[in-house]
Amino acid sequence: MYGIKDLLDYMPTPFYFKTDEIKDYLIRTRDNILTNLLFFYSNGKTDFDEKCKHINKNYFVHFLTSHLSYSYDYIYSKIINKRIEPMQSYWIASYVLSRRDRNRLAGEEYTMFESYEFVKDPLHNVSNIEISFNEICDALDSVVLNSPSYIEGMVKMKIGDDYVFRIFDNNNGHFTDFKDPPVPSKARFLNVEYTHPLMNRSIEFFLDKDVYFVDNQILSPTFVKLCLESQSEPYHFDMDYVIKIMDDNITWFDLKFDKSILLTEDGYLLV
Repeated sequence: MYGIKDLLDYMPTPFYFKTDEIKDYLIRTRDNILTNLLFFYSNGKTDFDEKCKHINKNYFVHFLTSHLSYSYDYIYSKIINKRIEPMQSYWIASYVLSRRDRNRLAGEEYTMFESYEFVKDPLHNVSNIEISFNEICDALDSVVLNSPSYIEGMVKMKIGDDYVFRIFDNNNGHFTDFKDPPVPSKARFLNVEYTHPLMNRSIEFFLDKDVYFVDNQILSPTFVKLCLESQSEPYHFDMDYVIKIMDDNITWFDLKFDKSILLTEDGYLLV
């Protein structure tokens, strides 16, 4: 690659009579620099990718980078007031959707309470997961049934990468016990959008493949509220919302406040 010394050696005194030659020389120099930069970037990018693969094989470094990444997401979520899941892979969360008396209390009409339980030794004692989940479901079901101000309860469990959901309302005193491992459902939804008459545009929900398991009850009011609080777009939430859904048969349908979806082995049911 040409340098400053080459440029000075090339220019005889006086050099201003050879402006065309100087211009051509500078163009060639520029092209050489760009070519070398592209070469160095390409090699550097390849080396970086290979080092990242090597780093991910190192448990300690992978552990450290994962925690740093989660810490960033956690701080960002707190700044914008967005919910974020725990970093752990085995936990059970309980949610209660409550309706506030607007004649007596200020604030949003609907509020959601959340609590977490973390399962001990989940990889070596599967019964701990099953028993803990079913006990929490039974307790939350009882709370919602006996509290008129509670619209709905939801238990959400994460086991590895998979999610399990159960829903409880004032009229429902029954739930399906969980047995590990969860059974996959064939149901899939290609598009899920939250709409409301007071909103100018919809909010798209992205349902992960790890949600589609038999007996999971999804897109109930509590599920919807959690989805809204886990994203950053402004929204309005009350019983006037409509969820617009397209399934894998390219069939569109609406889901309102009083309905949810129960996943079955072959598809889904509106309940």
